[in-house]
Amino acid sequence: MSNIKQEISEINQKFDHAFNTKDSVAIGALYDTNAVVMPAPAGEPVISASAIQSFFQGLIDAGVIEHQLTLLDAVEDGNLAFQRGKWAGAMLNAQGEKQTFGGNVHLVYRKQADGGWKAVTHIWN
Repeated sequence: MSNIKQEISEINQKFDHAFNTKDSVAIGALYDTNAVVMPAPAGEPVISASAIQSFFQGLIDAGVIEHQLTLLDAVEDGNLAFQRGKWAGAMLNAQGEKQTFGGNVHLVYRKQADGGWKAVTHIWN
């Protein structure tokens, strides 16, 4: 029996930890080689783990802080799984006041040869 909710919760914790410690290399390692991130609102798709690493480094460099993924549901079907959830983050404005934001998130994962999971599609709004 699959324990996909636990496995994806652990991936979310790794993502949040990497983001919040400004480790874009660790973020990139969570994505399949040819993964696609489709940022909101209507941003251009970011394709490949290395481009995704650079994309998230840009968000970190822009001052995004306190990233948090919250899993609402996860389903596994063979070598694919998905999660539906919420995301949140914050930035400090020019006056030093925290501005929070967030929304919905959906990720699709592919099982790897070692049995682990890597994201192949990541979209949020």
